[in-house]
Amino acid sequence: METILLVDDDIRVVSALQRRLYKSYPVEIAGGAAEALEAIAGASYAVVVSDLQMPGMNGIEFLSRVKETSPETVRVLLTGQADLVAAIAAVNEGSVFRFLTKPCPDELLTKTLDAALDQHRLIIGERDVLQETLMSTVGVLVEILAAIQPAAFGRAWRVRRHVRTVAQEMKLGDLWQFEVAAMLSQIGCISIDPDVLRKYDAGEQLSAAEADQLLSHARVGRTLLEQIPRLHSVSQMIDRQHHAFNGNDGFQPGTYMVALGAQLLHAALDFDRLTGMGHSAEDALIEMRRNAPQYDPDVLAAMERVQRETEPGAPTEVRHREPTEVERQLFRPIAQQVLRSLKERQAIH
Repeated sequence: METILLVDDDIRVVSALQRRLYKSYPVEIAGGAAEALEAIAGASYAVVVSDLQMPGMNGIEFLSRVKETSPETVRVLLTGQADLVAAIAAVNEGSVFRFLTKPCPDELLTKTLDAALDQHRLIIGERDVLQETLMSTVGVLVEILAAIQPAAFGRAWRVRRHVRTVAQEMKLGDLWQFEVAAMLSQIGCISIDPDVLRKYDAGEQLSAAEADQLLSHARVGRTLLEQIPRLHSVSQMIDRQHHAFNGNDGFQPGTYMVALGAQLLHAALDFDRLTGMGHSAEDALIEMRRNAPQYDPDVLAAMERVQRETEPGAPTEVRHREPTEVERQLFRPIAQQVLRSLKERQAIH
């Protein structure tokens, strides 16, 4: 349902608007910015129409908050003649789709609401197309990894499970970003010698050159993904997956999520490697606790809580399969072309 939210600190004004509009649109009302933000946190609105002059938080500030928390909601500002300069500035800055002056004729109001609903449908349509394209891209990359480096694919699948359960335990939002980062965390391994990966998985000592080659997969993964829409943050998480924890102070919201995603990968990868070398889950966590400064303490604590809640002897979900010959023939040329492209870019830079 495409619901419209009307916001004004004078509840009589929005109540009157609701009576004028309810036959044509699903309409809800809120008596101020705080009440409206609480409503938006718990429901989805296609359009928000807000008065400009409200105590505590004016309409421009409120609609800017709506833009941050619900970017798909189309925002309309109601303003008096004396506030036209501020309203025009809000439109130009992208915080507002349209502004209306008071009093607003019914015909103009309904035309504006119809245009706002059309804009909302366009935003949703573009989002769905982008999401479908994004998931298709991720799927192809994962299948390339499965066909070229099946051991790395198996690791990525297990790491995704670890990351998902820890992120859920931490009650993190945007879970899809962390899961995609886990599934694609090993995509750069298509550039690594399989013998190096085998030695790493077995816990064997790597030479300096082999260790450098292994660590380079994170940079290759970032290079492959950073130009894909909506995967820029994911690519940065993957780039930092081997970085030790260095504190959370001073992070902006966007960079904090990248750092947190990288630490989820870092802890999950080390846990997976230790259990793969024969350690029990409990012993793996004891070993990680000995090296606690390497890990985000919140991530490590959540991982320990997840393990305590797991029934002793519960089977570990592992997805590992050998690629078919058809898959090898299909994806190997694609992987080779990707590697050639990477080498060309590195030569240019």
